[in-house]
Amino acid sequence: MNTWNEGYFTDSTYTYGYYRELSPNFMRWCLLVNGIAAPEITEDSCHCELGYGQGISANIHAAATAGKYFGTDFNPAHAAQANELAEASGADANFFEDSFEEFSERDDLPQFDSIGFHGIWTWVSAENRRHMLEVARRHLKSGGMVYNSYNCLPGWAPNAPLRELLSICDRYKVYGGGG
Repeated sequence: MNTWNEGYFTDSTYTYGYYRELSPNFMRWCLLVNGIAAPEITEDSCHCELGYGQGISANIHAAATAGKYFGTDFNPAHAAQANELAEASGADANFFEDSFEEFSERDDLPQFDSIGFHGIWTWVSAENRRHMLEVARRHLKSGGMVYNSYNCLPGWAPNAPLRELLSICDRYKVYGGGG
């Protein structure tokens, strides 16, 4: 990799959104209503989110879902925010600021019943996508669930010019107003 944050903006933080699709309970429900076997969610379950942003969804799910919650995000500010929320809520959560490569190589992680990544697949390099798949290969339980959302055309076409403008601003470190 050229830089530790290849393909991922770290000079600004992500939004404070909530994404129900990352919920292990929602993943399970989607599988069950489609006639697909899904793992039971118990106190022994372990869940993971890759690229958790501010940690809003991850912390809501950690507080509302049986089991333990883990995740990593490249942005140190995101990790600090997510861990602060986890501490305040008392959620059983462990949020790291590892790269996906570092996270995939950790030997201290459990086998996960669910792994979710929302939108991040769209933004990172092909190399980081391979590391995300390696997390699933090494750390997903047999029969576990994976959720991956991907921003694609035509749904995101109207936002492409703004995304390109923001990418240029990030590349040249142009931020804020001021003359």
